[in-house]
Amino acid sequence: MAQQPVIDFRPPDIQAAKVCADRKSNDALELQWSNWDGRQLPAGVEYRDLDRELMRLRNIDADKYFDTVKSAYDLRRQEDPYYSRAAYLLDVVALYVEAQRFDDLKATGFVTELETIGPAATPGTVNFLADLYLEGKAVPQDIDRGIQRKLQAAYNGDPDAVLYLAEKTSRGEEVPGWDMDPELAFTLGFSSLLGNLDNAICGRVRRIARAFESGEVIAQDHALAEAWYRFAADLGDGQSAWQTARYHLSGEGIKKDNTRLLRYLQQAFEADIVPAKVQMAKLYEDGVLVPTDPERAMAIYDQLAEDGEREGFAGATRLLAARGLDTPEDRQKYHDRLAALARFPDAPGWAFSRLGAMSLDENSPWEGQEEARRLFEAAAERGDSAGKLELARLYLRDGDEADRRKAVELLKELIAAEGKTTAVDALKNALLCASPDGPQKAEWEKWKYLDRDNWPQLPEDITADTLVDNAEATARLQSAALSGSTGAAGDLTSVLARLHPDRFDDIVGHWRAAMRGQAGGEASVLEGAYHAAGTDAERGSVVSALEALAATGDIPAKTVLAEIHMAASTDDAASLDKATALVEEAGGQIKGSTLWHLDDAYRAAGKGRYEPPQDMLSDIAANGDFEALLFAATRATSDEDRALFYERAKAAMPCDLNALARKAQYALNAGRPDEADDALDVALALSPDQGWQQVKLADIYTTLGSIADREEAFKLYEAAHGQGYEPASRRLLDWYSDPDSRFYQEEEHAKLLLEALEKAAPSDLSGLANRLKYAPESVRNRVSEAFDMKAAYRKAAEAGDPVAMRELAKTLRRDPASENEVSEATDWLANAANAGDAEAMLLLAQAYAFGAGVEHSADKAMEWLKAAAAAGNETAGTLFSGLKLH
Repeated sequence: MAQQPVIDFRPPDIQAAKVCADRKSNDALELQWSNWDGRQLPAGVEYRDLDRELMRLRNIDADKYFDTVKSAYDLRRQEDPYYSRAAYLLDVVALYVEAQRFDDLKATGFVTELETIGPAATPGTVNFLADLYLEGKAVPQDIDRGIQRKLQAAYNGDPDAVLYLAEKTSRGEEVPGWDMDPELAFTLGFSSLLGNLDNAICGRVRRIARAFESGEVIAQDHALAEAWYRFAADLGDGQSAWQTARYHLSGEGIKKDNTRLLRYLQQAFEADIVPAKVQMAKLYEDGVLVPTDPERAMAIYDQLAEDGEREGFAGATRLLAARGLDTPEDRQKYHDRLAALARFPDAPGWAFSRLGAMSLDENSPWEGQEEARRLFEAAAERGDSAGKLELARLYLRDGDEADRRKAVELLKELIAAEGKTTAVDALKNALLCASPDGPQKAEWEKWKYLDRDNWPQLPEDITADTLVDNAEATARLQSAALSGSTGAAGDLTSVLARLHPDRFDDIVGHWRAAMRGQAGGEASVLEGAYHAAGTDAERGSVVSALEALAATGDIPAKTVLAEIHMAASTDDAASLDKATALVEEAGGQIKGSTLWHLDDAYRAAGKGRYEPPQDMLSDIAANGDFEALLFAATRATSDEDRALFYERAKAAMPCDLNALARKAQYALNAGRPDEADDALDVALALSPDQGWQQVKLADIYTTLGSIADREEAFKLYEAAHGQGYEPASRRLLDWYSDPDSRFYQEEEHAKLLLEALEKAAPSDLSGLANRLKYAPESVRNRVSEAFDMKAAYRKAAEAGDPVAMRELAKTLRRDPASENEVSEATDWLANAANAGDAEAMLLLAQAYAFGAGVEHSADKAMEWLKAAAAAGNETAGTLFSGLKLH
């Protein structure tokens, strides 16, 4: 292939004048000529301006304005003595060609008449005829004749003909009769093309600029392309101003200049160039190079939308979503803009996805499926990932086996071709939980490594060394967060905030912004931040942010707040009321696990089970997730309602061990043992090999209850314990609490207790000591020989743990080695009481009452008894009440 010629052809150094600025917008031009009566040419318009306006009309829509433009040319032929027959024929034939009315053109004989002009024809006319023959428009295609006309036009100075021949020879083609060097031909052609400084020059300049920009026929030179666009912009051309600004936005092949960028972008904006308006709105939206002004950005998008521009609708919906749909008016405008955008032939797929999501939100997941399915299918056809994922989920939940297979293919494509890890859960559901012939374990093995449940688990105590040791888990967490997983973003926020406490606010702010606009994204980040917060001030700021988010109606934020209040309800009765109010405000959209947690909190507070209002149960039927639907099934008062809740719960069930355990428990309680067995089959197909998975699977086995199932559970607990997973160790200790059990192993019981004591945190020592107290004597002896409980309590007490102080005091009082230890016991008891331990307060009150180890003092006894009662000790409360009555 021939080397593309390098051309150094620069704009002339002349005083710029706005010779190219359009005096009328396209809309104004079309309105004027649409209202033209056709009897005489518009008054006061010079012929050169008339030529330009007619050419613009022809370029806008030659077919629509054919009669208008033709009539104007006819009138000019009558009125203008300098408008020759040849010029008229050239304009009219060009009109027919642009309108693609070739048969009509043949019938006029105009092309033949042009041919007969012969040597008197202008070079431009000859070149035009050459194009007709080369392209076969209105005349039979004749390449040789076309080339001869090109040569004739070129040698007579027509720039288009010169450039055409230069392009052919620059590609290595030979043209008999043309031997001009391509570099010289291009230079001469461009020079001739530039021509006079008239109001059509900018179109010719843009052609030169495009040649340098594309690099198709001459060597690409972005610097020269920008220089020519800038030259045309300085002459008043709006399109060239946009092209200049575009170059300085990208910096491709040139040195970026923000001053030039803003200058030419503003010029293009004022010239009503749509891409320039869109870019200006984005600058105001993002606060780049100009002050942030979302209202100004929205005004530009709205104006573009009023003009029927696709990008106006797209920009408005994006900006509305980013700043939050806080009012009904915002939501309605968002919907209307999306609907209008979706009517464009080239509408983006995401518009249909978002409309589908709104349909489900407005109609409930069980009523809006048909409309949502149609919209998600339209999104998927346009390649939108979110639409494909939601369509697959609908196929799985509401479709038949054919739909399930389509869902599998969609999900595989999303994961393999587009890297969407958010589709892994749905694929797992399709292959394991939703497969009518049972779990397709072999097929799932190919994708299992992408499942978050199989990732290495990061421990609670995050350190830099932890991240190094768990590099794979950290990398996957970051990847999932960046690809839009709200759960991963929350987990990552928690990890990073604990690792870098000095950057707490920056980390939380970054991930809140990254997740803004994703359902539940900000709430998930704030939840992770709350658990990572190291100070009351940080926790307070997170709670305030959650409250502000909840005030906008954000259901995930209400859910997180409810969980925080439930955690505080053990020490603050009012917190349980706050949690209940948040749950009931959220209604049927509350996270189902939160309902079960609220029920646990009610029972722990001695209030019985939690009973949601009847209207909330109805809302759960329409909008509830799997766990919420199962919870509602346990509260339903009729078999019909229970069946409805349960069937919908199965359809909405996620495919993970937690959900399978919940389903198995419910199925057993509801007298559906076969379905409990089905849940176990799927759980086995998940192939758990991490400690937490093994414990969860063992929990499911335990739920099923048979001896064989309990044996499998015991083995899994042992395997998880062998991996060092603490919850497994605690469960085994629970199993060993019954020495008569068939699973009891004395040696393992002693070993397990000893391991737990050696690793125990100070606050766990007393609980383990209590387990040891009720263990068989042989186990107590073996553990006591190997573990010094008194020394462990002393170490923890010296580290400042109030419970350890109290337990050390009790140990010293129970079996003092000397008088000093009796005194020491009293000191540790006083330290524990002063540190707020309620039981220590009661013991100290009793010591003062009886003079045990301290000087008898009824006043101090009453003082500490009152303090213990106020701190929540029930025994102290009863005694203090009795003393007051007397």
